[in-house]
Amino acid sequence: MKPFRTSKDPGIHLMVGFKGLTAEMELRHIIRDFKVGGIVLFRRNVESPGQVAALLAEAQDLARSYLNRPLLVAVDQEGGPVQRFTPPFTRLPSARELSRSGPQAIVQWAAIAAAEMKETGVHINFAPVLDLVPQFPDHFMSERTLGHDPVTVSYLGKTWIQTLQAHGVSATGKHYPGLGPAESDPHHFAPVIHWENMGERDRHLAPFKSAIEGNVHGLMTSHAKYPLLDREWPATLSSRINGEILRGKLGFRGVLFSDDMDMAAICSHYTWDEMICRGLEASIDFFLACQHSENIGPLHEALARAISRKSPLKTLHEESLERMALLQRFHFPPPGH
Repeated sequence: MKPFRTSKDPGIHLMVGFKGLTAEMELRHIIRDFKVGGIVLFRRNVESPGQVAALLAEAQDLARSYLNRPLLVAVDQEGGPVQRFTPPFTRLPSARELSRSGPQAIVQWAAIAAAEMKETGVHINFAPVLDLVPQFPDHFMSERTLGHDPVTVSYLGKTWIQTLQAHGVSATGKHYPGLGPAESDPHHFAPVIHWENMGERDRHLAPFKSAIEGNVHGLMTSHAKYPLLDREWPATLSSRINGEILRGKLGFRGVLFSDDMDMAAICSHYTWDEMICRGLEASIDFFLACQHSENIGPLHEALARAISRKSPLKTLHEESLERMALLQRFHFPPPGH
């Protein structure tokens, strides 16, 4: 199979959701026509471990046939209210419960989750959440986070990340640079987070800095706006937040995933070309399109325009392919390695 870094497919920057329990229902068309880089599983795709394994084996066969390269497969398996693998898969505790139980509980449950993902053919877990949430029991993210204290969240988050990766599953810390203070869910609204000073910023960045020091494979961006850092663009589309701070100041060399581009915080405010061009400039490697398959085509077309031969974004595309190759080498090592 050809390596990611030699791909000429614009769609390699897309990780997409799809409908159905088999590849024949929609996925074949998506792989063939849009040549995506990966897929994301949701409950609508999951019935049992055997069914998921068969679905992903079929998807990889299609990728080998149409693309001559593998697909990366991701899932949100945080535990608690956000877990796409439901019984007969193991039911996982929420991050809030794990935080109360301590690091050994995280090691135990992250290992179980990784084993079930690896057995079915999943490569990436979009977990853990590294946001610092206020101490309000009714906050919309309270069950999904490890707490409000940056030292605790940093330590437990790094433990979670290193356990997943030690068991062969890439971890993804989210939602950089910190969604915890948001008062509204970006699935429905465009949050604005008003950090008062750089000290507050650094407090929220601490768990992400710790994750990077722990060699986390991936991070996922927040769609919120952070006027202290960038008055115009949300984090997903901000070169300052992702380039200058994340890649520069924090030294992140891994893979950067956007949060779902189908969310209202993004898709209701920007054109396809703005999303793609600004995202590539902000060093986004994979753009997620998970809920509305009709959006995959316009995103693919915008990518094709953005990375055409004469485009100044072509160099950024090539740099992104090198980062993607890190995941490919981890999950699809050459024979004999």
